[in-house]
Amino acid sequence: MSTDKKCAHVGCTCPAKSDSKYCSTYCEDSAGTTTLTCDCGHEGCADKL
Repeated sequence: MSTDKKCAHVGCTCPAKSDSKYCSTYCEDSAGTTTLTCDCGHEGCADKL
């Protein structure tokens, strides 16, 4: 079974950390907030904006 899972933040395309539903504190703090873009700071995510 693959352990790769997408970050739970709707606008984020990064993989989540192994011990979390999110890739970063930014995304975790944004839980419950509707946004179409992400500002988590990860290069791969920023490239897709």
